[in-house]
Amino acid sequence: MAEISKMLQDLQQRRDELKLQLHLASKEAEDEWEELMGEWDKFLSHSQFEKTAEEVGESARELGLKMKSTYDSMKKQLG
Repeated sequence: MAEISKMLQDLQQRRDELKLQLHLASKEAEDEWEELMGEWDKFLSHSQFEKTAEEVGESARELGLKMKSTYDSMKKQLG
């Protein structure tokens, strides 16, 4: 009986640890998402008309690469 009790305690501890890790991972993913959306909004709100086509293209490329990297990272974290 003590063996089963020990096993149950171990399983509870592992469950609690995993629950905390999932919570922290989701918070990290949420923070990354918010940062990314802030950059997206900033990109859209800046007066793109004052920039040359090359500057706009470079800004869009940089944002696109960051978004792809963040999406890939979030997908990996969420499994």
